[in-house]
Parts: sequence; C-alpha cells; structure tokens
Amino acid sequence: MHGERHPELLEINTEFLKVSEELLQHMMKEEHILFPQIKRMVANMDNNTPMERGHFGTVKNPISMMEHEHDNAGEIFRTIAKLTNNYTPPADACNTYKVTFSMLDEFEKDLHLHIHLENNILFPGAIKLEQSLS
Repeated sequence: MHGERHPELLEINTEFLKVSEELLQHMMKEEHILFPQIKRMVANMDNNTPMERGHFGTVKNPISMMEHEHDNAGEIFRTIAKLTNNYTPPADACNTYKVTFSMLDEFEKDLHLHIHLENNILFPGAIKLEQSLS
C-alpha cells in the first residue's frame, strides 16, 4: 500500500533485512567465540593459571572482525537514516508507518550503544587482560 507512494520503503526493508542477518551472525560469533574466550581469560586471571589460547590465536583477531562488522552495521544504518529522512515519517504516514520509523530510530540508538560498549570498553579490556596473562 505505502510502497506505491513511497518506493524507498522497499529499499529500507532490504537494508534492514541485510543488517538483521549480519547482526544475527555477529551475535553468534560473540556468544560462541569471543565471549567464551574472555570468560576463560578471566578464569585464568582469577585462578592464577596459564592462559589457554583460542584456536584463533590472539583475542585481537575476533575483535578485529567484530569491529569491522560494527562498522558495516553502522554504514547500513546510515543508509536507512538517509532513506527515512532521519526517521521522519512523511505527512501521509499511518500510525504503523510512524511507529516503524520510531522503532528503527530506537534500534539504531541501541546499536550505537552496543558498539560503543564493545569497541571502547569490552574490547580494549579484553586485549589488556590477554596481554597481562601472556
């Protein structure tokens, strides 16, 4: 219905589906690779035991991948923000349309917080911890 008057909605949908799939894969890597390694490092520190290296070598390797994925997700959301006029619904938008734009805006803000916490707090801390255990 809206797609006829607002063809940008199709591109917004495509971009959101793309970032959703990428973030799902990203989170799986965090949960199955990076976070377990960080937990092992903390346990090594707490127990004063030698560090077990992950199959990926240094923790910097998965962190570098995660940071690249963060950059990519940010780029996709910059595209979505541009397509939505910074999440401003058009004058003829129905309530669902308005709520969808509001939720996209909120999602982007949550994503930026996630990226900030990892890139600026968790990742540097993990690298420092690994270095202290070496």
